[in-house]
Amino acid sequence: MKRIFLTGLLTFMLLSPSTGGQITVADRTVYICTGGYSKRYHSTPDCGGLNNCKGDIKAISLSSAQKKGRTPCKICF
Repeated sequence: MKRIFLTGLLTFMLLSPSTGGQITVADRTVYICTGGYSKRYHSTPDCGGLNNCKGDIKAISLSSAQKKGRTPCKICF
């Protein structure tokens, strides 16, 4: 019972809005096209949104993709 309570408390603390109103979540891997006109990030490397990629498909962290100004793909997100 203590373990369940402590797990719930830890989860609550991690998701609390004390981080400037943002919810803290684990950083996940997303996929981007390295082509010059690419603007989106994708949940899988075989997303249809990557079919016309003129560069390489690269796995990066979600936070890195967002820092680069990428937005979520409308097909896979």
